[in-house]
Amino acid sequence: MRPETRQSMEMLFYSKWNLPKAAKNCNLTQKEMKITFNEYCVFHPPTWEIGNTKQIGILRVDVSMAESVEAHQT
Repeated sequence: MRPETRQSMEMLFYSKWNLPKAAKNCNLTQKEMKITFNEYCVFHPPTWEIGNTKQIGILRVDVSMAESVEAHQT
């Protein structure tokens, strides 16, 4: 695999780049990039566990806390 293709695959795999940027980096069409990345994913297992809430815990919002903060501001 060419170095620029490997870089694009790794950046897509770790969600650092979007597909158009990765495809442009290695001079592939977006369709070619999708096909190549799909094959890459088959041979590289996920780096996270399903159900691991610690990684997505930042995205959850405690609505009751947000409401109580708003009540104190008014």
